[in-house]
Amino acid sequence: MFVASVSAFAAGVYLGTFEYHSIASAGAFLLIVVLLLPLFLRHNLVRISGVALIAAFFLTGMLRVSLSGGDALPVAHAGPGVYGGTVIESSRTTKTIRIDSPATLHGSKAIVRSEEGVGIGDTIVASGTLKELTLTFKNPGRVSLAWIKRREGILYEIRGNIIAARAAPGMIERIRRYCSDRIDASGALHRDVIKALTIGDTTGLDETVKDLFLRTGTTHILSISGSHIAVVTALIFSLSTFLLRINPGLRQKGSDRRYAAVVAIPFAVAFMLVSGSSLPAVRATIMAVIYMVAIVLDRSRHVENGLFLSALVILIVYPFSLFSPSFQLTFLSVLFIILANKAFGPAAARMPRYLRWPASMVLVTAAATAGTLPVVLYHFYGFNPLSMVHNLIAVPLMCTVATPLSLAGVTAPFGGPILRIAGLLIEFTTVLLRKLDWGYIYPIIRPNLAEALLYLSGAALLLHMRKKLVKFALLAFLLPIALVTAGIACHDRFHNKELCISFIDVGLGDAMLIEAPHGIRLLVDGGGFHGSNFDIGRSVIAPYLLARKIVTLDYVINTHPHQDHCGGLQHVLQYFDVRNFGAAMTGPEPYSIRKIIAARKIPFSGMRTGDTLRAGNDLDIHVLHALPVPDNMNDSSLVLKLAYGGKSFLLTGDIGEDVERSLIGRPVDLKANVLKVPHHGSRYSSTAEFIRTVRPDIAILSAGPGIRGIPSDEALARYRASGIPVYRTDRDGCVRVCTDGRKMTVSPFAKPYSFSLP
Repeated sequence: MFVASVSAFAAGVYLGTFEYHSIASAGAFLLIVVLLLPLFLRHNLVRISGVALIAAFFLTGMLRVSLSGGDALPVAHAGPGVYGGTVIESSRTTKTIRIDSPATLHGSKAIVRSEEGVGIGDTIVASGTLKELTLTFKNPGRVSLAWIKRREGILYEIRGNIIAARAAPGMIERIRRYCSDRIDASGALHRDVIKALTIGDTTGLDETVKDLFLRTGTTHILSISGSHIAVVTALIFSLSTFLLRINPGLRQKGSDRRYAAVVAIPFAVAFMLVSGSSLPAVRATIMAVIYMVAIVLDRSRHVENGLFLSALVILIVYPFSLFSPSFQLTFLSVLFIILANKAFGPAAARMPRYLRWPASMVLVTAAATAGTLPVVLYHFYGFNPLSMVHNLIAVPLMCTVATPLSLAGVTAPFGGPILRIAGLLIEFTTVLLRKLDWGYIYPIIRPNLAEALLYLSGAALLLHMRKKLVKFALLAFLLPIALVTAGIACHDRFHNKELCISFIDVGLGDAMLIEAPHGIRLLVDGGGFHGSNFDIGRSVIAPYLLARKIVTLDYVINTHPHQDHCGGLQHVLQYFDVRNFGAAMTGPEPYSIRKIIAARKIPFSGMRTGDTLRAGNDLDIHVLHALPVPDNMNDSSLVLKLAYGGKSFLLTGDIGEDVERSLIGRPVDLKANVLKVPHHGSRYSSTAEFIRTVRPDIAILSAGPGIRGIPSDEALARYRASGIPVYRTDRDGCVRVCTDGRKMTVSPFAKPYSFSLP
């Protein structure tokens, strides 16, 4: 019942986050349930009482989200200035501060994107422009950083630089600086990794090392979370138990374990504080402390209840941890380790003594790998089937040996040699991982919530296959559901008669996914940012494609080689199965794209004015415009008209008014039901004559911050004057338009509705 209640609380947090129920409504329903619960108990209505208790936990979860303050409105304050505050969260690229000055913003929270090495508790001064933290890349299948931060009550972003920083004056920060200085002075190899393992400082980690651990499925080792807290707590607990067993009286009474648990708790908390008190470390410490308390109270046999109690406490304090990869990975890995140990632990205990430890390591690693698979695929889009082998090597060496050695090295009076040994051990581990660095599969389609729950339920039941009820549940429920789900997915992919075009939110750029009947998939443009290292292909385009279960693209088409249209294509061309690349016949594609096409032997299709591309049996793509490169690169954009049944779409790239007039004067049919607004709504495009000629039912505007005056008020006014609804990706998110050739359905992601057009 307790497990079901905590699960209901988590479901309430999930639903309350997305449905935005008010405090009043959630509180009123909760009050009704709580008042009715004693009545059910008095009349011995046990089943109804259980249902009411689960409902109470569910409503409490919704109420907790309502109390988070995420719906608060920002204070009217914007513009350049100097802002001071205290760091309350810190990662390698993003800091969250509680603003102290100016006084009008005192107590508000803001993020600063910076790689400065400042930690939690430090005081910083940032110079820049304060803006409301707006949601970006509003596409299905992706939870953005800004969305989570706003739900946590963080309403601002300071776009600028940290110009001054002062270390926190407290004892914890002095200890952290002392440890950092000792590590630097030791001359050990991989000092950046040692800092990550001991004080949680990941700002100096080498990118090649991070990529190596990511590809081998061991990246969790580099951030202090569950495994590190567990190792430190278990080490202190085991050492304390060994010392306390010197007293025979304590051992006979069974008090040695309880006293050892009491001793281990402050060490776990101290390690969490010294390691930077990151949210993953705090969550892991809560779990460790609750388990130690269970030992003190002689309740350690009910370890699954302890795990769910830990999750309940974490979600009460940090409700949006539910969406955090670190929380999901830690919880599921521990849960499946518990389940696997109950299923196979007795058999392992009967093994010869010299085989027990290797068998337990294999069991723990296999259980954690299997249990976290859907989370890994959802958040990281790839998986290494050999990660179990990699973890069997890296976890004992890095967590069980290197981490305690590193901690001993920074605390012992003459710890330099110990730190150097730890560095050599880390070097040995990385060399082994490089030798075994193969087998990584990327990209892999991403599971949705229903698919993940189906997998986890099946995996949990498989661990208890000896029970008749479990076999019945697998054969009668889960297996048919899985087959029906797979059948529906195959039907939608290969037998669906609709044409759907998704205008993906990529900021100020273009990216359109075309899903045609019979499984034909095309991507037109891939977004991107001028002068930015942000890989929009990996971070935005790939997640959307994988959420749509797409790893193969029949065509990738680039309308013109500006960065906001081709920046994300490099990642797609590099990693996805692309069967053809299309662009203007004489277009100067960026060198990086030409290099990838040549290396992967992707056929190139030069597109000329008047060409027609036949996609399947029903979709025709007409090339209405493909000029040699003029002085204005925008005017070289491919203009494509998609015709499917009685409906058509006009994709216009970044053409301006000169090309619009040229198209009007040619003997081509420009009439279309859906118009992709030219050049993101520039004042020098979307002329009134062009709009009248196309006569669209709706227009889709791909827009975002970056260039002043785009989209322009003048262009938008011309659409309003013509009575044409304009859907904007910066406000409506990804806009998906589907048609069967007769009717159309428009579904803006950021709006809770869709509607049909005749």
